[in-house]
Amino acid sequence: MTVGLHNTLFLVVQQVIRSLPAPVIGALDAWSSRVARRRALERQRKWQQQKLAAAALGRSPDCHLKPPGD
Repeated sequence: MTVGLHNTLFLVVQQVIRSLPAPVIGALDAWSSRVARRRALERQRKWQQQKLAAAALGRSPDCHLKPPGD
């Protein structure tokens, strides 16, 4: 039941988007690009922070410490 409902909802949304005027679709596309760019920059900042923190500890960022073993 829910799969059919999701498919129907998807088709309705798809038809609504296709019926939008070109300027609205362009505005939505520009907004989506800005959001994607902002999220990519945020991921890059987090990665840089992890890299700097690892460098401050004197190890590579991909290095994982192993617990002392036998």
